[in-house]
Amino acid sequence: MRQMTALIKPASSTCNLRCSYCFYCDEADAREKNTAQKMEISTAENLIKKMFDFCGDSSVLTFMFQGGEPLLAGIEFFREFIKIAENNRTHGSVIQYSLQTNGTLIDEDFCRLFKENGFLIGVSVDGDKELHDKNRCKSFDDAMNGIELLRKHEIDFNILSVITASTDASMLFDFYIRNNFRDVQPIYCLDPLSGDKSDFSIGAKQLARFKKRLFNLWFAEVSKGNHFYIRDFDNLLSLLTKGVAEQCGASGRCNAQLVVEADGTCYPCDFYCLDEFECANINETDINGILNSDGLRKFFEHNEEKNSLCASCPVKTVCGGGCKRYRSLYNQLSGYCPQMDFILHVLDKLKSVKQ
Repeated sequence: MRQMTALIKPASSTCNLRCSYCFYCDEADAREKNTAQKMEISTAENLIKKMFDFCGDSSVLTFMFQGGEPLLAGIEFFREFIKIAENNRTHGSVIQYSLQTNGTLIDEDFCRLFKENGFLIGVSVDGDKELHDKNRCKSFDDAMNGIELLRKHEIDFNILSVITASTDASMLFDFYIRNNFRDVQPIYCLDPLSGDKSDFSIGAKQLARFKKRLFNLWFAEVSKGNHFYIRDFDNLLSLLTKGVAEQCGASGRCNAQLVVEADGTCYPCDFYCLDEFECANINETDINGILNSDGLRKFFEHNEEKNSLCASCPVKTVCGGGCKRYRSLYNQLSGYCPQMDFILHVLDKLKSVKQ
């Protein structure tokens, strides 16, 4: 059985918001060809057919829609996409859908489509109204209204929060508890690819302090037997107990993603959708052509320097140097690694958590 995931940008970097720290706008602006357009259904059909051709029968195909704001592609695009996927489904295969959104465009029609087709929805909410609206174009009320619609239709969803220099771990955790958000993913704000300093990015010491405080609150909650999934901590727990993690880069080893831009151009990683790593176009080649592309080879050959402490790190087996996009943050201070600081702080407690 083959499993394959495509991370699809049906509206490219186009968005109805322009959040202050948007990393994908930064990437798109750095490309010579900025595909600010909507995906043609013919491109979606090529992708679907070629994925099924590659995977064959009894496969599991996951289509993840991101942006920009993917809902700007319009509900008819998603209806057509689902219809084409069903028509091309191979014998014994499973199709899974997920979508990441800022939540402001969710309506009853989208909710019916999500429910009927088993979508998992990720909604970006950074915390309480004051913090969220500071960087996300005063969209808090609309995002929360979107979440209420998801709850009304009993649609599975999780929360994605960008962690900036202004984020307080205790206030964020309290916000999650008050709103019964118990499946969450922190996303740590980095400096842009240009290397310029950002007012929003989190520093090395801040990162370790934030993660320690959030972990302590999370640990107290799960120790009571209550469900609370925080992606960072659950991946670290999985590495400790099983030696594997579902989060790409959590163990310091990159996996090739299939990121598909609106025009069909493919890239190996959401953090590296850059000209240097372009992996051909799904309209012009098949999956094998992408897997054997120069762009994919360059991506795996490209490396960011690991922290000098990695060589003697006592917890390197559950880190491996971390995601290479984050290594500039881990290397920010000489003789210090925020990941080592954090993991050493939580290791004994984490070993006591029952999965």
